[in-house]
Amino acid sequence: MEVLLVAAVILFVWFVLSHMRKQHFLKEYMALQHKALEKGVALPGDLEDLATARTDWSAVTLRVAIISLVLGITGVIIGAYILPGLPWTARDADAPAIFASFWASGLLLVAFGLGNLICWLVIDRKRTGKTGRGV
Repeated sequence: MEVLLVAAVILFVWFVLSHMRKQHFLKEYMALQHKALEKGVALPGDLEDLATARTDWSAVTLRVAIISLVLGITGVIIGAYILPGLPWTARDADAPAIFASFWASGLLLVAFGLGNLICWLVIDRKRTGKTGRGV
């Protein structure tokens, strides 16, 4: 239970810091835009893309696929090869459940990563570079 609480606190802090970073960026961008309007100078186009938060979803899909595949393969390796080789006491009845949970979680992550990789190959690879920030 404590692990879930720690994970929730970490996610909350990450979301708050991410929001604060975006707000700080927008505040600086608005100040820069105000100065540019006063001087009559146009802002570069890439700054406008950053301010409107256009996301290159093809890069996001590829990144999620690679991370999921690496974590999933790691979980399968831990569950299938590393943990069974460790010495366990005879009283530890939960050891097979630990192996199975690592192995099953790893397989789920591998399947998720393969799905994202297939989506990237079939759909998103064609969209790479439409926002000007490809992989």
